[in-house]
Amino acid sequence: MAFIANYKVVKIKNIPFSQSISTLLPYEIPERYRNSFYLANAAFFDSTNWFLHRAYEVIFPTLKKRLSELEPYTLQSNNKVAEKVEQIVRILDQCNSVIDVRFPFKRDDGSYEVVRGFRAHHGLTTGYASCLGGLRINENITRDHMKALSVLSTYRNACMGINMAGAHGGIKICPKNYSENELQNIVELYTAELIKKGYCTYNLTIGGERDVIQPDINTSEREMSWISTSFAKYTGQSLNVAAAGKPSEYGGIENYEKMSSHGTFLTMDFFLNNEPLMTKIGLTKGMKGKTFIIQGLGKLGAPLSNQLVYNGAVCVGVKEKAAYIYDPNGINLNQLYEHKAKTGSIENFGPCKAYENDSIYTEQCDILIFAAHQKSLICYIANDVKAKMIVEAADGPISPTSHKILTGRSKLVVPDIYACSGATIASYLEYLKNMNQMRICQGELLRFSRNVYENILNRISEEEQKIAVSGSSVQSVSPEVHPSVIADSVEYVLTDTSNEIVRLLDLHQLRTDIRTAAYMVAIENIFSTLFYQKKFL
Repeated sequence: MAFIANYKVVKIKNIPFSQSISTLLPYEIPERYRNSFYLANAAFFDSTNWFLHRAYEVIFPTLKKRLSELEPYTLQSNNKVAEKVEQIVRILDQCNSVIDVRFPFKRDDGSYEVVRGFRAHHGLTTGYASCLGGLRINENITRDHMKALSVLSTYRNACMGINMAGAHGGIKICPKNYSENELQNIVELYTAELIKKGYCTYNLTIGGERDVIQPDINTSEREMSWISTSFAKYTGQSLNVAAAGKPSEYGGIENYEKMSSHGTFLTMDFFLNNEPLMTKIGLTKGMKGKTFIIQGLGKLGAPLSNQLVYNGAVCVGVKEKAAYIYDPNGINLNQLYEHKAKTGSIENFGPCKAYENDSIYTEQCDILIFAAHQKSLICYIANDVKAKMIVEAADGPISPTSHKILTGRSKLVVPDIYACSGATIASYLEYLKNMNQMRICQGELLRFSRNVYENILNRISEEEQKIAVSGSSVQSVSPEVHPSVIADSVEYVLTDTSNEIVRLLDLHQLRTDIRTAAYMVAIENIFSTLFYQKKFL
């Protein structure tokens, strides 16, 4: 069996496809997504959907069984039930909307430029009235990226038990080329364009759809504060509704920026301490002494590396855009950070090699972490990866073909839908806190979300004495929530999700395929919501 990758034919050696039972199941991955498996340059949207529909293949009999237990399908034939489930899958498949806006803005020197932006919504057909997803600023983004990331957002939210559909947006510029004043102008104009298109129509009096934007690549609490003030300016509504990851004075939560890397660390730690899985992949239990190579030392990669080293792991490799460092004896990260701060790159540091290729991914280590961008690992490199655990600390770094190679060789891939969820959980908690301040009924807020979130709100009430709960409604909430409560809550949600993933991993004999199990957790949650509402039945 061979695949074409960058015009090079790569033969894949004896991969035991752990989910080979899929050929016997009554659901097949749609042809468009199936074909993306063989293409090195496949659209990001199609590759993302290959992973999703691979999970549908496995869980399809379960969905059929659950539907057959509901009226009016209790007496329907097996084929009728299967057709109805397939129909629902097709309804959920595409984005609800994708807008592509262009707007002029005035630069500091008086000249004008046209800026392009995107925002995609996905999953609103689930019955969720609100969306939650990131905003990135990058000159290389495309409409396809926004569609893929909004799909990923829907299923990440569902995997974490969050009752919000997915979204993602982007502004197509290089932020380094603009002053802070120009960036603020661009972000505010982008927000205004979204409001004109009806992308956040929420009104405290009449309700409506909420589109909650959270930070992603090249965005932070600064951009979220600009979005919040711009939303309030153009709508007259609360500035806390439109964004998460805001500064505390705008209704944000302390240490939000740390929750992304903290979440990734927690997902790694959970599986490193799962002895049966570690035995399957040939690693000893625990974090201590594990060696790792990381791609990207940005706002996620650097704090994640620090947390890993603090807990006993050893950094032996760092990959950045124009160079990489590999030292099997370990790298002093503090010295590397100082060098990078002075020079702007990792080049000329110790054993640094000024190569742009990906050969570092094949060096000896226990854990390989991708914390930069999508399509980082292609199949002919995946064949030679020596790491036993591979972590997607960014969205979409591993292609479907590479994923199959890795899991087929009994390697454990900690997927983006799960490993990148720390900031998503923190965003949702900030959203709940902000909505509680506006005295929105707790029952409405938490409808279709996992019970763990009600427990978290109750814990905040008991430990911080800052939320007073009476009956089913939240009476008041303080704008301040102690950082440790948020960190503990992220761990609480991730542990709950991790246990669900392991349950499905064992139940469906998926061996080390955490990704498929994580998507199945999300699918179960979405279909439970649909079946409860009797939607599309």
